[in-house]
Amino acid sequence: METLLYISAVIAAVGAAAEVLRRAGRGTLTTSRKVSRLVDDLVGEPPRPGLPDGRPGLMTRVGRIEGRLDALEELRPNGGQSLRDQVARIAHATGADTTPNRTQEEPR
Repeated sequence: METLLYISAVIAAVGAAAEVLRRAGRGTLTTSRKVSRLVDDLVGEPPRPGLPDGRPGLMTRVGRIEGRLDALEELRPNGGQSLRDQVARIAHATGADTTPNRTQEEPR
């Protein structure tokens, strides 16, 4: 009877240890997948089937965004050098910046 008790205890201990290892392995696998996705986002991915152009990395994407923002800077007034300032100066010189007063127009 005592032998059966020892065998049952060993089986329970091995089962508990196996469950602990399974959960730790599953958590490690989940974390490693997340880290792998993060690294892929940071450095990009090469072309492969289903993704023929690849995927650019984080710094490439940030560079594209900065390029777009630089183009938008031309639309903000900055004391005469921006595109907006030049258009406003031309509109003022030609009189195109004045809007007609609706009270002076004839009723329709």
